[in-house]
Amino acid sequence: MVTWSDVTRWNPGPLAEAVGAINTAYNKLVACSDDLRDINTPYGWHGEAAGAAANKVNRVIDGLEEHAAEVASLRRAAGDVSDAIAGVQNGVKEVDTLARAQHFTIGGDGAIIDNGPPSDTPENQKQAVAEERKRTVVELKDRVEEVIRQANDIDDDFCAVLDRILSGHTIDATSNDNENTSLAAAGNSGTAMGALSVLAPPPVDAAPSMNAAWWAALSPNQRAALIKDHPELVGNRDGVKATDRSKANLNLMDRERARFTADLDQLKREDGDSDEIARVEQRLKAIESIGGMMRNPDGTLNANRQLMSLDLTGDHPKAAVANGNVDTAQHVAVFTPGMNSTVDGNMHGYVDDMDGVQRTAEKMLATQGGGSVATVTWLGYEPSSFDDPLSLAGLVTGENASFGGEKLAHFDEGINASRTTDPHMTALGHSQGSIVTGVSLTRAGTGVDDAVVFGSPGIADHFGTDNTTADLKIPQGHAYNIKAEGDPIAQWVPETWRYGRAPYAMDGMNQLSADSATGPDGTPLAGSQGHSEYTKTMPDGSDSTSKHNIAAIVAGMPQLTVAAH
Repeated sequence: MVTWSDVTRWNPGPLAEAVGAINTAYNKLVACSDDLRDINTPYGWHGEAAGAAANKVNRVIDGLEEHAAEVASLRRAAGDVSDAIAGVQNGVKEVDTLARAQHFTIGGDGAIIDNGPPSDTPENQKQAVAEERKRTVVELKDRVEEVIRQANDIDDDFCAVLDRILSGHTIDATSNDNENTSLAAAGNSGTAMGALSVLAPPPVDAAPSMNAAWWAALSPNQRAALIKDHPELVGNRDGVKATDRSKANLNLMDRERARFTADLDQLKREDGDSDEIARVEQRLKAIESIGGMMRNPDGTLNANRQLMSLDLTGDHPKAAVANGNVDTAQHVAVFTPGMNSTVDGNMHGYVDDMDGVQRTAEKMLATQGGGSVATVTWLGYEPSSFDDPLSLAGLVTGENASFGGEKLAHFDEGINASRTTDPHMTALGHSQGSIVTGVSLTRAGTGVDDAVVFGSPGIADHFGTDNTTADLKIPQGHAYNIKAEGDPIAQWVPETWRYGRAPYAMDGMNQLSADSATGPDGTPLAGSQGHSEYTKTMPDGSDSTSKHNIAAIVAGMPQLTVAAH
């Protein structure tokens, strides 16, 4: 059983060096194939001695074939183990980095040692810091567990290869046709026997920190193999880096396009069920829409976009598309749209709107020395829709908001877990998406620092006026609401108390303007009207006040916001 102390000392160097020597020996051995094919009993030699000689030759050939397989198996295993150890080293490094940053250390047995919070922690923050440290302990335990699980998997696989070699069970060459001997063919069989397995991911309901630890402890080659061969295990796994999720989801999208196209052709040939045909056509339409979001007008892949989730199951397709690099941006915002939102309908417009928010936020940061921003449009739940009467039941039961809030919390937590440096994170929610956002923020550990809801009917999935901003697991004073003139959803629906206390009257909720105004730098800002103009850029290219305010919070510059009257 491998311990934490063991893995901190693992070094891929000696095995990597051994691969060269083993390869040299293997090449010399395979070069003997031609000589073996020339060995035969002289023509016309018969009798007992001739038979004994032929048997001896066959045993030599069989032995060399098995030896070639063993050498090739060892060469492959040594290379794979060396490569895999590089992944383990990365996993150890990430654990150590996180532990040191939070004043923890890891014992030789993998135990988490708490060295206490920073001595200069303000009194009014001590409780919040204590809660955060509890969550950090859980994350560190998850990460240590995953690194050790990977190390044990490597150790078990390597031992299995060595056991087969030492016991002579790599291949059985006695059944081969020695008239057509090929040591290279035997070596190919041995190479396949020497391959290491790739560690299976944690369960589908695992914490994002466990997914992050699993991914970090894999080598770059192992990750690339999973992205290529098993994208379904990677693309929707919260905690995996956004860049890798995007690569996997793009591969998965191509695979799903081919699958649904074949299904549709078959359904039409066989005069299949019309409802099933419509469902498959909707999936293909969604795939094409997502493809459009991920590409430039000339058809090339947009390097500024990341496909962070792709889910074609359920009643409606779901996806998450990012502008910017979520893995490296200093500021990350996750926007959840509301009712009537679909992947194949208005999501493309939302992604473009969030692109505008990203650009405005980065312009604000440029005035203070610069900074990078990424915005994510997350449609990972199924909003209610007037086109789907059955989905409207969610407005009454709150079921889709509650389920969506749980998924959104995991998504946000996954962004935080996938990074060794914590970004400044902002949750954005519009309409029904603000309810989902509110529910998600009642879960601790999302990593969200600020929240902005706009066009909001409320931020709770229950009746009553007992909810407050204190229910949101974000720093106090960091919740914001925007209500535009003529928006019935933000004005009248909150008075039903269906979704908790009205955001425009909630204690501790900062009220920001959507009216025309003048920005802090003297720039005129346009007013927004109704329910759907909060994030739009005006026809002349200028920002609305609401978009300006959203971007200021995303940039971590609340001093630039325009307060509501």
